[in-house]
Amino acid sequence: MTTARIARAFALVLAAVVVAGCASSTLTRLAYANAALAYNNLVPTLTWMVDGYVDLSDAQEDWVRARISSQVQWHRAKELPRYGRFLEGVLAKTAQPFTADDVAPVYREVRAYYHALAEHTIPDVAEFLAGLNEEQVAQLARKFSDDNRKFERESLNGTPQERRRKRMHRFVGHLEGWVGSLEREQRELVAAFYAEMLDFSDELLGERRFRQGEILSIVRARASREQANAQLKRLLVDTDSWRRPEYIEKVRARDRKMFELLGKLSATLTERQRAALQDRLRGFIDDVASLTRAE
Repeated sequence: MTTARIARAFALVLAAVVVAGCASSTLTRLAYANAALAYNNLVPTLTWMVDGYVDLSDAQEDWVRARISSQVQWHRAKELPRYGRFLEGVLAKTAQPFTADDVAPVYREVRAYYHALAEHTIPDVAEFLAGLNEEQVAQLARKFSDDNRKFERESLNGTPQERRRKRMHRFVGHLEGWVGSLEREQRELVAAFYAEMLDFSDELLGERRFRQGEILSIVRARASREQANAQLKRLLVDTDSWRRPEYIEKVRARDRKMFELLGKLSATLTERQRAALQDRLRGFIDDVASLTRAE
């Protein structure tokens, strides 16, 4: 439940190019506009998000706030300096067009940061889940169902063509947040990519339901902390251990095509767009430096 959300919220500070299209939440938009402000408000924001899943008692709210605060302190001290160096490396690569082979290791590094954060957060999540009462477990199940219905409305309604247009529109919006308005040739490249790309929405919904069901099983079984830690790590980090092999290959094929698209787009960037991308990266680098100094 909360691990993925907490990890994604921290990861927004990264705002790496290859994950720009992963989410469209209020927190994402805030991070794009002002990463430092989003980061400095993580404790109240994430506490509020957890309370949106279960009605926290006063004691639970204090515990959640304290644990998130501790996670933020760790992240600021240990992870942000790594992000700064990473972003400096990405910025250096933008001086010239980059290729799919340049994008792939950037993506892998971002995923490694996410996994490190998730693994650090999971023990707190396991302890939190172990303290839920029966009514809170029921609330959690209902919220999972609400989230799934929202996902269906946003991603599964409409014809295949309408769904493709929605996905493409979201991607263009994120891309333009980095480089400014796209040229006609660039929009055609994106359209060609989405014309060939399979729709993973049904499978994503299936994965969401699987994870949610497993989390509810962990809570209802009153698993030990060690068991819960291991099961959450498997669900949220070691995903290839339970995904179907054919789905894993489809995801990898999609990623390769995405890297190729980003390489093609890089070759078409205008001077204005390249400058906008570099300015955005420098802004995040400055934010990371400021936040690190404030530790």
